[in-house]
Amino acid sequence: MIKRLLKQAILGATVATVLGAASLASADSLATKKWVAPPPQSFGLVGVNHMVPTGGFEGTWNSEDITFWCIELTQYFSLGTTYTNNYSPSAPSDEVFTLLGQLFHEAYGSAKSDSMHSAAFQLAIWEIVYDHTNLNLGGGAFYVTNSNGHGDTVDLANDWLAHLGDYTDNYTLIKLHSQSNQDFVTYGTPVLRENFVPEPAPFALLGAAMLAMWIAVRRRRIQPTR
Repeated sequence: MIKRLLKQAILGATVATVLGAASLASADSLATKKWVAPPPQSFGLVGVNHMVPTGGFEGTWNSEDITFWCIELTQYFSLGTTYTNNYSPSAPSDEVFTLLGQLFHEAYGSAKSDSMHSAAFQLAIWEIVYDHTNLNLGGGAFYVTNSNGHGDTVDLANDWLAHLGDYTDNYTLIKLHSQSNQDFVTYGTPVLRENFVPEPAPFALLGAAMLAMWIAVRRRRIQPTR
């Protein structure tokens, strides 16, 4: 009897996990439309063997307008492409995203004003993501190897980075992660925040099922003999 109840409990937990995961599945769609402030400025970056177009992007998330920025240089994506069920949103809370929140507080207001500010904002983001212990685009683990005539843009990004401590992290930033394409960061919009539903924890479900089984067995044992 106990083995049968245990088998039923495990089966119930497994089914609940599958159904819970299925209920959270959605056809999330990220459409990448255009540069925030064209034309983008290009820079040589350490570890990248080509000039990198630099700036923010505009698009939609499930048809809602968003502005987003690259946080990954090891993968690629294509403008004018819609990615469905390719990106998943999360709200990280580590040191890097705290610094990014300070940067957004300090500079996001002007980051979309022209190509210089857009590119400087993107450079500052990459510096934080790849070398947050040495916030300077002139050296360290990540730096600009060729400003391509845009030295003022690099100076602006370095100035923002030097003053991050003057600002608080008051942005709800969202990471858009893809297994096969470049990752992005954007700020929290209502539609994106609605997707932050915790996935069902299989072990928690199994634990609940085991508890139910234990209660059933205990009740059976204390039931009066007739």
